[in-house]
Amino acid sequence: MKDTARYRTVQKDLRRSIIEGKYRVGDLLPSENELCSHYGIARMTVRNALSNLETEGLIERQKGKGSIVKFKRKSIELLSIKGFTEIMKGKEHKIDTVFLQAPMVSQWEDDFYWALSEMEIQAGSIFMSRIRMSGEKVIMVENTFLSNSNLTDFCEIPFINKSLFDTLIVNHDIEMTGVVQKFRAIPATEELANSLQLGVGAPILEIIRKLTTNREGFFVYSFAYCNTDDFTIEA
Repeated sequence: MKDTARYRTVQKDLRRSIIEGKYRVGDLLPSENELCSHYGIARMTVRNALSNLETEGLIERQKGKGSIVKFKRKSIELLSIKGFTEIMKGKEHKIDTVFLQAPMVSQWEDDFYWALSEMEIQAGSIFMSRIRMSGEKVIMVENTFLSNSNLTDFCEIPFINKSLFDTLIVNHDIEMTGVVQKFRAIPATEELANSLQLGVGAPILEIIRKLTTNREGFFVYSFAYCNTDDFTIEA
């Protein structure tokens, strides 16, 4: 196995262990010697993997101590739900994400909001629909589209931490790097009203996003519909 493939294996394994919670913030990763022994590789190969994890913001390397888990990747969500944490404090309600439609291969909509490249059109899309909940209260419905390009077993394997972003970075080495987003107030359609537990025509906030990634030409498209009766969305 080439050195490039070796350090990518180490990097991917450690990244997964951090994101899945095996190593938590403040924990020490195995030493360079331990990693060399475990993978049967040279110290320089291990250092390349650790250097990349540090660049990603997952660890901090401290002389005399080792590699300490940091796990503060650059956030590009740009959205928070004011009052969400406060609502959950002292309550037994579960914060959850539920699929209305599990990831499925499909064709792009003819009137898709964003202009698509020829490569995206030829690859087709993967579509999913999720609701975000606080206890029994629905906060938002989110419809997501991404190109069906080199995403082996994406629709078959469960998401890591129920997170699209965690799944893309761990399983496919795809990380979000930026976002273009637009906001507009719209009346709830019957379908959205039912999902958001609101009346038909109730005002909701639509957030349209195009997320860029570290893979050239690969984008994630998100259309979120938010219940603003009970939650305030901040950008």
